[in-house]
Amino acid sequence: MTGNIKAGIDIGGTGTRLILWDETGILATRTIATAEFAIIEKKDRVDALASHLLSLVPAGRMLESLGIGASGPVDTTLGIINNRDTLECFSFFPLVDELKSRLGIRVGIDNDAVAAVLGEYYFGAGKESKRLLMVTLGTGIGAALLENGKPFRTGDGQHPEAGHIPISGNPATCYCGLRGCWETLASRSWLQQNLESLLPDVAFEKYDVNFYKSVALQRDDVAHVFHQYGNYLGRGLATLLTLYGPDLTILSGSAAHYYPLFRAGLEEALYRADAYARNNCIVPSKLGDMAGALGATMIPELG
Repeated sequence: MTGNIKAGIDIGGTGTRLILWDETGILATRTIATAEFAIIEKKDRVDALASHLLSLVPAGRMLESLGIGASGPVDTTLGIINNRDTLECFSFFPLVDELKSRLGIRVGIDNDAVAAVLGEYYFGAGKESKRLLMVTLGTGIGAALLENGKPFRTGDGQHPEAGHIPISGNPATCYCGLRGCWETLASRSWLQQNLESLLPDVAFEKYDVNFYKSVALQRDDVAHVFHQYGNYLGRGLATLLTLYGPDLTILSGSAAHYYPLFRAGLEEALYRADAYARNNCIVPSKLGDMAGALGATMIPELG
């Protein structure tokens, strides 16, 4: 019999992933469509989430703590998600306090990008990094920075929503209020919409990078979409690299799988003269889709 179990939950606009972990490794995982919680009465959502989690706990074992990574904005002090736009079903009620009451354990919450970067720092590609930047490319864009393992915070102690910075003169207004917002142009959603407009008979998430690589070799318009995506991604990333100067940058989230196809466009956007060059050491996530949930297990340890 080993020690108690740490639990992690990664709540995104599309899916909610649960994980159980102890010193021997990952014990169990489950992914539920977030939309399933949206159709439940709000008062019953915490019970539904807790029930899914408890059903994964092996007989005779106990949960020690629970960490939650969520698509932000997230108030880490009050334990409340304030995301009306992509995660309304878990927003605007004391999620952390209700889970503490329901489970009787320590519960912490943070932005999903913080959870993902913690995952890579402790378990993945970011081990031994002193200043680690993570950019998650999913339904939106998340960004998080660790300084010697500690998350960078704003003056009021919150997580900076670095996915929302202006990168172009595009007149489209993001839900955050900015025009030409990085998230509008460089999230997986942009890539998916533009590929599906060119390939209407192809369901984006059912095909891997090898499929799109073969199509891109035959169709210049598809290759251009990936190049443009990388370019948009690079415009925002150039700002973060300039301001934060990380020693390593990790790309995570579902769109990161296509890194080999958009890498050229990304590198083009990041090019600088030698005197102004920044560390462009960029790698895909080692943990993939598991980074957020696994990193969430470490959130209660942040204090």
